[in-house]
Amino acid sequence: MAKTLIFGGAFDPPHNEHIAICKSAMAALGADKLVVVPTYMPPHKDGGFLKFEDRCELIKAAFKDFDVVVDQIEKERGGDNYSYIILPLMKEKYGDIAYLIGGDSLQYFESWRNPEQIAKVCPIAVAERDGFDDVRETAHRLAQKFGAEFILTDYVGEDVSSSMLKARLLLGEEVGEIPLSVTRIIRERGWFCEYESAVEKLKGFQSEELFYHSKAVVKRAVDFNSKHNLKLEFRKVFLSALLHDNAKQRPSLDGLPVPPDCIGTPVLHQFLGAEKARRDFGVDDKDVLDAIRYHTTAKADMSLLEKLIYTADSLSDDREYQPIPKLRKIAGENFENGFLETLKYTVDKLIAKGGKIYPLTLSAYKYYIDNEDGVRTSE
Repeated sequence: MAKTLIFGGAFDPPHNEHIAICKSAMAALGADKLVVVPTYMPPHKDGGFLKFEDRCELIKAAFKDFDVVVDQIEKERGGDNYSYIILPLMKEKYGDIAYLIGGDSLQYFESWRNPEQIAKVCPIAVAERDGFDDVRETAHRLAQKFGAEFILTDYVGEDVSSSMLKARLLLGEEVGEIPLSVTRIIRERGWFCEYESAVEKLKGFQSEELFYHSKAVVKRAVDFNSKHNLKLEFRKVFLSALLHDNAKQRPSLDGLPVPPDCIGTPVLHQFLGAEKARRDFGVDDKDVLDAIRYHTTAKADMSLLEKLIYTADSLSDDREYQPIPKLRKIAGENFENGFLETLKYTVDKLIAKGGKIYPLTLSAYKYYIDNEDGVRTSE
């Protein structure tokens, strides 16, 4: 069995599940050393929230009870750091190794760069994860396809993601899933406070119920982005979700430019929200402003971020009336299908109520639902 366990990731920030799956994998493999390889510039995600050096410090604090090496090879190399490149270097450096991944990462293994080369380097330890029921079947199929050795550990991890913990920290919430040693450093350094003033300002603009909804939309958007590997920049997802309803309880036009046909309608707040996000929160990112601008009506030919905020707003966890839980489940399994079903449900509901449907919503329906056979995807 391998004596050195290689575990890579952004660790932005590291959390208790990272520690738990490493303990389980080391026991299963009989490993006596843990090498943690923090990503420097991840090719499949945005570049990380904390600086590389800060993440290295947190990793050392999180894994202080291990015989751990924090290997900075990705920073030293600087360029492409795909697994098929790094793992052979780790084998040359540490000898007999195994590579640890989570059950959530396993489902994307075939989409990694040169997975057949990764499979030849060393055994791959897989930590099962709650919510991913087909890990064993997937591992068996991939083992046959690539001739790889997949070793499943006994530990089934909880469905915890660094992205969700990051969002909760930025919202000012307590996060018990992070080791105290890590939390202490975060608080001492004042990290994850970048949006503290925006969160407090928004809280002053919204009722308690609406502010709770805004936080729920942040969490739902971050969850979908992470779970479906949408590869959207975390900051854009967080900020557009946080501010999507910033004008809902502030309907005064204040001379700001909005389409005349939206004035006096339930969709005014999306257009006004984009303008007030610019004016009151200093947002100048067009992607973020457009995600706010179309989060209620939708429109034809939406960007992925726009679709994400539209869907997260409709399917946030504070909405428990039917068929929202059912739609949320669909979106949890397949984001594009969830978006389509949400749009269809919304239009059907508006038709049933009677009255006028805003033109952007009708154009979205025609663009997506009338062509849904060509839009639906399987993940």
